[in-house]
Amino acid sequence: MRPEGRRIRLLSCFWAALLSVAAAAAAAAAAGVAQAADVQAPAGWAVRASEHVYVYTVPGSAAAARAAAAAEELEHLYAGVIAPLGMRPLTILYPLFPTVERFRTDWWQFSAQGYGDLVYAWGAVDHSPADVLSPYPVTRAVVARLFPRAIPFLRWGLGEALADLAAGVDAHRHVRALEASGQPIPSLVSLLPPADFGGALPVSYPVAVSFMAHLLQTYGIAQTAAFVAEVEFRYYDVEPLFEARFGTSFDAAERQWRAAAGRGPVAALDVPTYLAVTQFVYRTTLAGSPSRVLLEPEGATVVDEAFRAVLPLRRLAVAQAASHMEVAFAAVEQADRRSRLQTTTARGVIGLLVIAPILAAIGLLIWPWLRARRAERRRRVRGESAG
Repeated sequence: MRPEGRRIRLLSCFWAALLSVAAAAAAAAAAGVAQAADVQAPAGWAVRASEHVYVYTVPGSAAAARAAAAAEELEHLYAGVIAPLGMRPLTILYPLFPTVERFRTDWWQFSAQGYGDLVYAWGAVDHSPADVLSPYPVTRAVVARLFPRAIPFLRWGLGEALADLAAGVDAHRHVRALEASGQPIPSLVSLLPPADFGGALPVSYPVAVSFMAHLLQTYGIAQTAAFVAEVEFRYYDVEPLFEARFGTSFDAAERQWRAAAGRGPVAALDVPTYLAVTQFVYRTTLAGSPSRVLLEPEGATVVDEAFRAVLPLRRLAVAQAASHMEVAFAAVEQADRRSRLQTTTARGVIGLLVIAPILAAIGLLIWPWLRARRAERRRRVRGESAG
């Protein structure tokens, strides 16, 4: 080959490579705008995609301006507590609903996409600027997807403990506050069977979170996740599997947990309100399916307020959490009043529809007799007048 031809060929290769690099850089810069063919957004929604997160917003809404920040925060959450689980990679679907009404009408479209390695994390209704992004719906959804058969003590305890870790919340404050208020803390073994865990609610919930946080702090995220994966639904094998995994007995671990959880400041606690809010949050967003609640007339408000109550509850801002519960209860009461009014109105209409034909039939039957009586009376009056 002639030298001139070789130089031309080398220059062509150089420019082709340069153009390829530029195209790749442009594609990477545009990746966050979610124009990729494999990212589907429901009608009326836009999606911003990052490596592990799809954030959905309604164009023109206030939440749309927060999409980039939300994606960055969720990626940070993923790197901090989800990737260290050592499980398969997942993609988080996180819609920012502009209103509660939009949550009520559109949630199912995202839920329908949440299968396989796509995890629907419920997202949030935008109440900006007051709200901050809560990690709890995300870690709960991820743990539920990765460990679908794990007993509630391990599954919900781990999901909440991971979010506490991400939010900088002391998971043991709840146990200290309950003990200081005279609330007995049950043994861990008694909470392992799912039925017994449910029967001990709402106290079993913060106890499970505190113990799983202790495991995370003592053995790390990956080892704790591996233990949960080994146990799954076999609550009766927790003790031997625990000893095989961690090299210590479950009883010894419980003693260590109680000692570790007891260290630290004790917060004053309004126990009845705390237990009521804990019951509300757990029953609505964990033990109960939010999907079922959303089918109720004011279900969207109830689920939204329950999710909003989680972060202040975990921070032991009980009064703030209780305010969300009261909003939910007020919405339910209002819906009940509307339902009773509609029922009363419907019964009245149905009664009228039933009674009206009966009255009409009676009128047709007695009308000839009434006409005859009336005619007889007129004849009598005329006769008396003529006399």
